[in-house]
This record gives sequence, structure tokens and C-alpha cells, in this order.
Amino acid sequence: MLLKLIVADLKMMFRDRVSLFWALAFPVMFMGVFALFNLDEPPRVDLAVVEQTPGPLGQPLRQALSRMELFETKDEPSEAEALRKLRNGDYDVVLVLPGPAGEQRAQAYYNVANMQLNQMALSALERFFDEFNLQASGVQPVVRLEQQAVSGRDVGYMDFLVPGILGMGLMQYAIIGMATVLVGYRAKRILRRIQTTPLPVSRFVLAQVAAFLVLSLLQTSVILGAGRLVGADIPGTFFWAFPLALLGNFVFLNIGIVVAGLTSTEPAAAGMGNAIGLPLMFLSGVFFPTDQLPPFLAKAVSFLPLAPLLEALRAVLLDGEPVLTAWREVLLVGVWALVSLALAVRTFRLE
Repeated sequence: MLLKLIVADLKMMFRDRVSLFWALAFPVMFMGVFALFNLDEPPRVDLAVVEQTPGPLGQPLRQALSRMELFETKDEPSEAEALRKLRNGDYDVVLVLPGPAGEQRAQAYYNVANMQLNQMALSALERFFDEFNLQASGVQPVVRLEQQAVSGRDVGYMDFLVPGILGMGLMQYAIIGMATVLVGYRAKRILRRIQTTPLPVSRFVLAQVAAFLVLSLLQTSVILGAGRLVGADIPGTFFWAFPLALLGNFVFLNIGIVVAGLTSTEPAAAGMGNAIGLPLMFLSGVFFPTDQLPPFLAKAVSFLPLAPLLEALRAVLLDGEPVLTAWREVLLVGVWALVSLALAVRTFRLE
């Protein structure tokens, strides 16, 4: 009987094209949009180089600057015109080179609208002129830095994003999908009518949960497959992603049942589901690492269900680690599964 109910629920899910879109197509589209942007490209500084009066250092300085990857250099004949473009946002930094006579001093102007990028540019220019002065004066450095590259795992932004999109898709569809389905059943008095049949309501809801869990396996396959198509490098095995997806989805389904118990209409259930899901989505490391958050907020978010789920997914998918290496994160999600189940049982209602 339970298997037949699960199959029936799955058939209803696949007939609901809009819900299926939100479960499968929307996360893939989200990922595709991010793939259009080259977010792994290091920032470039638009640098205008002004040499109004040619001097002996102008040519070697310009050639050396053009070899620096940080700068996108362009010659400007007029200091006034270069500063006008700087104020308009066409340049980040304007560098006026020294002339043929007088004190050999270069002047850098920068746009205060982008201080983080420009501080990096000014630091690079200071190091550049220090090294240039040493070479020009023939001074041998006391200590010379030798660099040696060591091959390592380079995690690109799309690599980081794919597990995040997977967690986001599982969470959003589970919370909102389960909440709106149960509220709809309750509004149509379907749950109350089931009480008059030999079928226990608990088994009916269990079949609904099982159908969502089966769909989460399809979600996981589609999103990870789409990630490979858009160029994400996922060296780990996909195998452990599926039990993690089931565990995380179980937590979010329980939260969906809680939302259904606290609301009376489908729009209200969807609204509360979004109110829960959106902060988790933006704070739990879907798009950016949580260490970019204020320390107190990053610590608080690490105890919510989505953040440890994403940490575990990235450990097995990006680092190729066995799932037990992320045992703390898995344990925390497991605790959330028990807590959310208790809350779901407590708040579930037929009317």
C-alpha cells in the first residue's frame, strides 16, 4: 500500500509542470546564469599613464607597467583629460610619469569610489617603483625572494557554486513544496476525509515525504550533471552526494511540515517558506564562503542546517574525501533531522 501511495504521489508531482520546473529547471537555470560570468578572472585595474613631456624613464616605465597582469594600461596625452575620465569612472588610477628635468617623482591619482581595488593597485605600484629604483640605481638586494610553484587543487567559482546550488534547490523545493501541498490538502479537507478510511493519515504523509525524497535523488543527478556541462570540475565521487541529499532533504521536508502547521493558506505557506529559505540561502555559503561574513554571524550560521550540509557536500564532491571526514557536519545535520522531526510531529494538524 505504501509503495502504491509513493508511486501515485510521484505521478502527481510529474504532472505538475510548474512544481517540476522549480525542482529541476530553476536551479539549473540559476547555475547557467552564473556560468555566463567569468567570476574566476582576477580583478583588473584600469590605469591611465600620462607622460606629457617625454623623459628618459618614460619608455622603460611604460613597458614594465604593461607587463603587470593587474593593470590594464592605456596612454593618455593630457593629465587634465585623464583626470576628467577618472572622475567619470573610466579609469581607476591615473599615473603621471616624471618629466625630463627636476625631481623624478611620479604622481598617482585614484578614484575613492572603489577603495578596495585601488588600495591593491597603489600597493602594487609602490612595490613596482621600489623594485624599479633598485634596478635603475644598480643596487643589489640583500635578500632575494625565490618562488617555486607547487601544484595543488584550484577550486574555481563554478566548482564552489554547484554544491551550493544543489543544497539551495533541495531546500527551497522541500520546504515550499511540502508546506503548500499539505496546506492544500488541509484546505480541501482531504486529510480529514482520509481519517474515515482504513488508511492512517501518518502513512499518507509518510508516502508524501518518501515521494519528495525520491525526487531529491533526481534533483541531485540533474544539478550535478548540469554542473559538469557548464564546466565545473568535480573530482570527487557523486555517490556520497545522494545520501547527504536525502538527509538534508529530510530536514527541510520536516521544516515544510512545520510551516504547513503554522499557516492556513498556500500563499501564506509559500511566503513563510521563502522567509525561512532566503536568509539561509544567502548566509549559509551557497554563493560565497561563510568566512566572508562577520565572525559572529558566520559562527551562528554554521549551526543552521544548510551550512553544514554544504560543507559536507563540498568535502565529498570537491575534495574527494569520504563522507566520514565531514562527520561533524553530518552529525549536526542529523541532529537537525531529529529536532525538525519532533517539531513536525508537534505542529502537524488536520484542520
